Amino acid sequence: MRRFSKLTERSVSMPGAMMMRTWTSGVLLILTCWVLPGPASAQAVGDPDGRQQTGCFRGRPLPACKTFWIFEMQGSAPVVQTTRPVDFGGGFTFESKAFASVLEWNVGHMVNLDSTYAIGVVVTAGTGSGDALTGLKLRVRRWLSSDLSLEAEGGALWNDGNGGAIGTVGATTGLRLNIRDQGSFYLRWDMVPVTGQSFDSYFDPGGTQQALSVGVGTGSVPALISTGAAGVVLAVFLTLLVGWD
Repeated sequence: MRRFSKLTERSVSMPGAMMMRTWTSGVLLILTCWVLPGPASAQAVGDPDGRQQTGCFRGRPLPACKTFWIFEMQGSAPVVQTTRPVDFGGGFTFESKAFASVLEWNVGHMVNLDSTYAIGVVVTAGTGSGDALTGLKLRVRRWLSSDLSLEAEGGALWNDGNGGAIGTVGATTGLRLNIRDQGSFYLRWDMVPVTGQSFDSYFDPGGTQQALSVGVGTGSVPALISTGAAGVVLAVFLTLLVGWD
């Protein structure tokens, strides 16, 4: 029970710091996306809608864009996942889960191979891991029209296993319906090996944990607006938290 109390105390005391680290990760990703200089053709004057040939901020198929940036803010929650019995001693056993709801930011770059397909790499940061980095994925896009696309992605997943356990590098794959690079709906499968732990009366068997999650996201300018709004909410939350203390 002492172990359970420590875990509970630690999880209760961390929300402010976790939210600050998560929002800070998103801000750093925004700065990275904006600071990196694009080619001269990507900086055309008088082109607010991103119709330049290279380095579009809102993606479009050829001939509108040769390459384009990915910037997304997204949230997802598991609809089904595996669990493992963690024994805290004294006859108390808890079904621990490795996955929870997450808030993430994606930053990447894609190249249009032709008017139908695009390929690129996306880096993900946010909650779900003890570190800011939570994923590195290859993404393939199939243009259905100039404003609608289907995407498949897969790659490495970083997850700390939740519940006090130790997670190692896992795998993730997903399918996404993308609308104008401004909004999306997606389905994602995640897997992470969790290292077993045993000390005193505490025992976690570990093992491979999996989850199927659904999520929604914003992209390009709406993602910037969403990130700013999240920052305001976080600032208000921290102000109230400090005032309460």
